[in-house]
Amino acid sequence: MKIRTPTEFQTFNDGICRIFSVENIAASGDLPKEGRKEKFGRVPYERRTVGCQRFYAAKQAAVKVEELIRIPQTGKISTQDLCMIEGRLYRIRQVQQIMDTMPEATDLSLERLEEEYEPKGIS
Repeated sequence: MKIRTPTEFQTFNDGICRIFSVENIAASGDLPKEGRKEKFGRVPYERRTVGCQRFYAAKQAAVKVEELIRIPQTGKISTQDLCMIEGRLYRIRQVQQIMDTMPEATDLSLERLEEEYEPKGIS
């Protein structure tokens, strides 16, 4: 078994984000209604550079990756979730686990949701 030694120390000092899941928020017995439910309320993050390769690969897939952030690893974030940074809502397009940092981290590729657009029933 190979032992990994972390090569980069992470500070996560660029700000705080919030992670939401999108799920049924209707009361029991009511018609289903999609809404966002907070998964993680105060997650520190570090801004990363959206490199050319990532940018153009996303563009080929008709996705506009506008932000790339690194957060402490939780293992419970998926591309079905949303991320809020400074009051702006983003769809998580890619989740990458980074194992060679201290502490271990997760990179989130984010696509900004349009100001006027809110997913059905999202509050």
